[in-house]
Amino acid sequence: MKNKITLAAAVTFALAAAPTYAQWYAGASVGKSDITFNNAAQSDQFLDLGFTNPNTVSSNRDTGYRVFGGYQLHKYIAVEAGYVDLGKFDFRTDVSPPAGSLAGSTRISGFELSALGLLPVGDKFTAFARVGALAGETKTSYTGTGSIQVLIGGETQKRSSTQLVYGAGVSYAINDKLSVRGEWSKYTKLGNVFTGGQTDANLYSLGLVYRF
Repeated sequence: MKNKITLAAAVTFALAAAPTYAQWYAGASVGKSDITFNNAAQSDQFLDLGFTNPNTVSSNRDTGYRVFGGYQLHKYIAVEAGYVDLGKFDFRTDVSPPAGSLAGSTRISGFELSALGLLPVGDKFTAFARVGALAGETKTSYTGTGSIQVLIGGETQKRSSTQLVYGAGVSYAINDKLSVRGEWSKYTKLGNVFTGGQTDANLYSLGLVYRF
């Protein structure tokens, strides 16, 4: 009986002494995204097909967002899962002769899982770095005009893969429950030659985090 009382007292003490930073949180952020699109490589494909004077222009920036949730395991460690949409990126290649064009529109999104290393700085600020994986899809829709026509069945190309994601940021605690977070995230080796070429992407975002 005495051993049971001692064990119960030890468990009660351990729970009472548990760190307050072990808790669930959720958040959302929005910001600017960009990709690395190789205009020259896209144009060179048309030279190989016998066209002359190919010219590619692209829009490499858009608005992206993240919705995420996590659990802070320790003062210096957290795990986080979320969904990210990096936005839509367009490109167009014009060729001659004969005149024609190929336009593509690419969207990148997926689910991510990360581990975060936390570094409290004073009472309000926390710097962090994160590394994990994105299970994402790169989807490109094509349209052709003039001398370039897209084959039936080739209007949409997709590539799903799991790739490295990493980033860093800083958060500011407004109060015990609510924080503001600024963050940079890097997504690597997205897409392939069929979706317009393999690319990396960045997301620079600002958002809110709520602790339960």
